[in-house]
Amino acid sequence: MGLALFFAAAGMPGSFWDSPSNVTAAILLGVGAVIIGLSLALAKVFKRFNGVAWALLVAGIVICAYGAWRMAS
Repeated sequence: MGLALFFAAAGMPGSFWDSPSNVTAAILLGVGAVIIGLSLALAKVFKRFNGVAWALLVAGIVICAYGAWRMAS
């Protein structure tokens, strides 16, 4: 109930959030964005993109792409 009220306060249409695949897609987009941010933070800490930062960046992009695909279908 609290999550539904949060989305209602954000102005999201209720019918969008009724579908479990759209909720999963939104969560995946959020997780992907966090992973991309983590990879950029690691690159800043190490002052360059090392293998871990590149792997996280690619993983974040793939997760975001999968979330966008789930949302579109």
